[in-house]
Amino acid sequence: MTASLTRRQLLQAGGLTLGALSLGRPALGQTPKDGGTFISARTTEATGLDPQLVPAFSRSARSPMMYSQLVRFEPDMTPVPELAESWQVSGDGLQWTFKLRQGVKFHDGQELTSADVKFTFDRLFEKSPGKSDFIAVDKVEPAGKYAVKFVTKEPFAGLLAALGGFWGFIISEAGIKKHGDLNKAALGTGPYMLDDWKVEQQMVLKKHGGYFKKGLPHVDQVMLRVIPDEANIVAALRTGQIHHAFIEDNKNYNLLKDEKSLTGYRSSRLGYDFLNINASRGPLKDVRVRQAISYAVDRAQILRVAASGFGRLTAPATAPMKQWQLPEEQWMKYYKPDVDRAKKLMAEAGQAAGFTVKLGVIPTFPTMVSGAPVVAAQLKRIGITAEIENVEYAVWIKRWLAKDFDLTMNTTPGYADPDTAFFRALHSTKGQNWNSWSVPDLDALLEEGRRTMDPKKRKEIYDRVQIMILENVPHLWLFSADTIDFTQTSMKGFRQHPTTLLYGFEGVWLDKA
Repeated sequence: MTASLTRRQLLQAGGLTLGALSLGRPALGQTPKDGGTFISARTTEATGLDPQLVPAFSRSARSPMMYSQLVRFEPDMTPVPELAESWQVSGDGLQWTFKLRQGVKFHDGQELTSADVKFTFDRLFEKSPGKSDFIAVDKVEPAGKYAVKFVTKEPFAGLLAALGGFWGFIISEAGIKKHGDLNKAALGTGPYMLDDWKVEQQMVLKKHGGYFKKGLPHVDQVMLRVIPDEANIVAALRTGQIHHAFIEDNKNYNLLKDEKSLTGYRSSRLGYDFLNINASRGPLKDVRVRQAISYAVDRAQILRVAASGFGRLTAPATAPMKQWQLPEEQWMKYYKPDVDRAKKLMAEAGQAAGFTVKLGVIPTFPTMVSGAPVVAAQLKRIGITAEIENVEYAVWIKRWLAKDFDLTMNTTPGYADPDTAFFRALHSTKGQNWNSWSVPDLDALLEEGRRTMDPKKRKEIYDRVQIMILENVPHLWLFSADTIDFTQTSMKGFRQHPTTLLYGFEGVWLDKA
């Protein structure tokens, strides 16, 4: 083993601090009660469950219930050991060795070993849209039965964030052999096992008796109900038919906040709503047109309408990414609407007469539905006619992956590290390149940030990255809505997570089980 960084040094390299693993722990003085069925509702069904193949937010939200990661991020965005007990980095920053917990069981009773971790990442690198998060990894290989080594092509400061992010869930080779994929099945090491799934109605999960965190989960069964109209979710909370709901239409916070039988939760979200711009389409190729769009859009008005003001305008690094944030005065100037300047930019780009584009919306996402007409009205002021197009979720996902859109409303759960936040979305050749654009200077900065382990130098790089993003306008950061959940007061042990993924369900218990 070469000289290694301590865990504290490693976390500091990522600009992170040490924190205790506390998800699922009860408040002091409370003894959790086991048993019962916990019912949660949301408006949107998962388009598939495979944690490596489905890039939908609805999938990632559910994944922590059935799967575990090597590393998990606490609500304060501190990385903590999960399936890995500990990790070390070689002195040259090119080898990360993770020591695995022993005795961890998959839902079928098989023990997790380094072979499963290798299988997971070999499959991810071959088939997953998430492979761009790990493009700096050369190979993953077992280092004994209970250790695994990630060998990187260059120092990769964002590895922990990638492992604890959207795509880092560990799967079972036996599960793939049995089912072909995991879109309609689940075989993980998580707190709950998939028991039954009636698509667009409800998903039933039962307690994983062999879960590696002793004493968890507390409830015997979780029912995830799909109720497309959030007004019906509000009614179900009021009548006690459900224990929990993630509120997507923020105006409903005011309807529920004074209900004595309910507990409300509000916190800053890691993710954000944005306007995806396809820079390969007609006039949108011209940076001046994209800048005009940015100056035409009044983000504060969109926040008021789409999220009822419950949220904040945000720089590319959102509020929970505290250590990476730009000072407000550096980014807010780009967000001040300036229609005259926007018209001037349109004229310089030869588009004074304007043009017509399609603006995509997923009908089951309230902030998209209510935000899109505001965006369209604002663009109309500079001659851009944005025709709103409602696209069913599964179709939208296919079209988005194929870059088959002009503009679309979009949302993301966010990322703990600027490498995972910006590289996958914006690098023109090595990332997913969400906007079909290319700014070579930004690509170079993103690569430099990825291989820089010193936190002070990384901060300087990502400050420059964010300014370059704001000036070149790949997409518009519209706002970061607050995360809002409501639970019955009889439901205990729930914790919000800035990603809005359902990590907080493993510790839930019912006072009236």
